[in-house]
Amino acid sequence: MRKKGQFDGDDRGVSMTVSYILGLSIAFLLVIGLFLTAGDFVTEQRETSIRTEMEVLGEQIATDITLADRMAQTTTDNETVVVRRSLPSRVSGTGYTISVTGGDDPYLVLTSQDPEITVEAEFSNQTDVEMSRLNGGSILVNYTDSDTLEVQRSDR
Repeated sequence: MRKKGQFDGDDRGVSMTVSYILGLSIAFLLVIGLFLTAGDFVTEQRETSIRTEMEVLGEQIATDITLADRMAQTTTDNETVVVRRSLPSRVSGTGYTISVTGGDDPYLVLTSQDPEITVEAEFSNQTDVEMSRLNGGSILVNYTDSDTLEVQRSDR
């Protein structure tokens, strides 16, 4: 037979407050761990979303420049070529810029502001392209009197 100990059934040293605080502390630590883990996941998903959106926008702009170039090749003197594209002013909640780099190997650079993500899109053309830099939003590709293509901000 087991001898009943001196402290069996004695719970005078255990306070309800201590038990409550321990329970809250454990729950708090679990919630903080969840937020830290989920926060990184959300950040990565946002960056992926921004990159994907800017890749699509870059391809659309590159297509418009190529289209304007082909149309400019078929025009006669004093004809105007304008290709308009309605683009969002923000991607996944952040602003972005569009940079056009001309020369022998022209390309577009789209850069988001926060977080800073850069995407490049190449295009082929025969008509010279003026270098330009503008904020996101609706654009137009204009064949100018100087026989060059220029990407400009559209007022629409």
